[in-house]
Order: sequence, then structure tokens, then C-alpha cells
Amino acid sequence: MPSLARKRRAEREDEDDGSPEPATQGRRRTTQNDYHSDEDDTGYGNGNGDNDSNAEQMVKKLVRLALACEYSRQPIRRQTIREKVLGSAGRQFKPVFEQAQLQLRSVFGMEMVELPEKEKVTLAQKRAAKTQSQSQSKTAQSYTLVSLLPAPFHDPAILPPPSIPTQATEAQYTSLYTLLVSLVALSGDELADTKMERYLRRLGLEDHTPIPGYTKTELLLKRMEKEGYLVKVRESAGGQGEEDVSWMVGPRGKVEVGEQGVRGLVKAVYGHVDGHAEAELERRVARSLGLGEAVV
Repeated sequence: MPSLARKRRAEREDEDDGSPEPATQGRRRTTQNDYHSDEDDTGYGNGNGDNDSNAEQMVKKLVRLALACEYSRQPIRRQTIREKVLGSAGRQFKPVFEQAQLQLRSVFGMEMVELPEKEKVTLAQKRAAKTQSQSQSKTAQSYTLVSLLPAPFHDPAILPPPSIPTQATEAQYTSLYTLLVSLVALSGDELADTKMERYLRRLGLEDHTPIPGYTKTELLLKRMEKEGYLVKVRESAGGQGEEDVSWMVGPRGKVEVGEQGVRGLVKAVYGHVDGHAEAELERRVARSLGLGEAVV
């Protein structure tokens, strides 16, 4: 009989051992598992070799994408970064972008900067903008590369134009879009199409250009539109099918040429001036860029 009693006590102890663990222990274990799960989701810099390797590959892809877009004068779109670089790791945009910026700065002397959005100038564009939710956070949607090298290194003798298709062709194209962007900027950032035609006529570019592949002026202007140097604005003028056409500086023109580029072009055209003449020139350029009064 004593052996039978011991057997029953042992069975009761076994049943107690199999009882559920305390609720606090279960919650603690669940919290720890959730913590590691969240850490694995972010992936970047958590000490996991595979995740770190994947992050490095994404950084390299983003650097290559930025260089390729700059070569073709195309914007680096946020959506393109998500599709071609991040894939399913969309939550890693910020750390990958920051690491790519470090690589671009330290190796290439460049960095990605935000491209401004096209201005809403027509009535239809303004109405469309009003329908968008004002509560939406405005994040950069596209970027472009800019050089961080000091100004003396921007000299063509040190940093020549790209050799594709040829250095001469690239130099001509750069000169033309810089000139046209400057003319629009000095006209208060909006130039009527009739005035644009007048300027082109004075430059001998009314119908033809010296750029191979873009010998027609119309084709060259369309290229500048596509690459974001200029924006052609059409707005209905009355009910007879007429429209007002004007030109504005595009997002890339604002970043790549910008105020400093316009000032540099004006000074190059006027040549060396000093004293009162230089101060007057600076005043007129500043007035044209800031207040919209054209320099004639």
C-alpha cells in the first residue's frame, strides 16, 4: 500500500509539471520575440551578416542608379529607387539613401539634392493642386546630382565636358541651355513664346541649331523640356481655341544653372567691369532675378 500511495503522488506531481506557465512569463517571451521580429524587419545594422550584406548591395545599386540618371540627365525618382534598388525592403529607404550619399560625397565629390516641383501656373493646375489633401506630408519625389567640388575645379580645363557624343557637342549644348535658362530667369522666370522666338532669331537659332541630332530648333527645345531645363506652358485664352504660350525655368534648370549660373553668364557677356558699373550690373541682375523686371 505505501508503494501505491507514492505512485499516486508521483502522478499528481507530473500533472503539476505539465501545467501552463505563468501569464507574465508568456507575455515576457512574446515581447522578446516581437522585439527580435521588429529588429529583423528593419534589417540594417542589426549585426546580421546577411542583412548587412544586402544593405551594402542596395547602397551600391543606388549609387550606380544616381550616376546613370545623371549621365542621361534624368531625375532620380523616389519611385524608381523603391522599384530598382529596395524592392521589398522599402522601409530601408532612409538608411540606404544616407549611406549612398556618403559614398557619392567621399568617392565622387557629388551628392543628391531634391529637385523642386514644377510650378502650378495654369488655372487647371492650380485647381488640381487645391484638390490634393493639405495634410499630406511633402517628401522629396525626385533628386539630381550636383558637384561638391570647389568653384576653381569647375574650369573646363580641369573638368572638361563629357566626351560622349563629343566634348564639342556637349559644350555647345551646355552653352545653349544655360543661355536660354538665363534669358527666362532674367525675364522674371516667365518668357512669352513670342519673345523666345525673337531671342532665337537674334542668336541665329530661329530654325536650325549646331547640335547633331537636334538640328531643328523645335527638337532641341523639346529635349530641353524633357530633361527639365525649360517648361513650356500653354493656357487657354478665350473660347476660340487660342492659347497663351510661355516658357519657365524647369526643375533641373533651377538646380543646375541656378542664380549663380545666370550671374556668371551675364558677367561673361558684359566682360570686365569695375566700380560703379559693376555695382549697377549686380543691381540690375538682382532686380531681374528677384523682382521680375527684365534686363534689356
